[in-house]
Amino acid sequence: MSTELEKATEQMQAGQYKKAVDTLWGVTFAGDDGELQAQRVIALATQLRDATEGGLRHDCEEHIARAQRFLSPEGATELQAHAEGRAEKLAQEQREEAVRLAREARAAGLAWLEIRSGREQVAGELRAASSVGAAATSTLIEAVEAEGWRLEHMSAFFRPTKVQTSPLRGADFFMGGDVVDGQEVRLYLFRRADDRTR
Repeated sequence: MSTELEKATEQMQAGQYKKAVDTLWGVTFAGDDGELQAQRVIALATQLRDATEGGLRHDCEEHIARAQRFLSPEGATELQAHAEGRAEKLAQEQREEAVRLAREARAAGLAWLEIRSGREQVAGELRAASSVGAAATSTLIEAVEAEGWRLEHMSAFFRPTKVQTSPLRGADFFMGGDVVDGQEVRLYLFRRADDRTR
């Protein structure tokens, strides 16, 4: 089950219907278990629809229709194309932001530039290179390097976004509470290509 689907289920069980309905928009039916995810979205959205009204009820019906379209042969292709288009749009926005930062850092005379990303750019480059029309788009790393920077180092770390709570509340953090949710963040460290301070 996808993280978003698990989160939406927990939110519904906690009575947070609006949050659960909003979280379901993040379920893309990607991967090998796309059919199972679609069936679970239908079940969860049906429960939420019965517990809500107005705009939330309408959104639940949209989730059900979206999952049903995925389960039909034509719908799966359409939804996959939509999800890929949305992912490419987000990647393009991230590239543009990185280029803007690279230009500003260069204009300010900085020798180092750090860019954080929730996406693995190197794997993204490999996927992009194997897809049709990949030559037309540049990756974040290529876009920054085209601005006169050179990738020196990259690393990744896991940033917890949710820690299991207890009656001790804030003490969880200090006493090593259990991480139940988080995201992986990647750091890309660039050096100006013309920097001679080594």
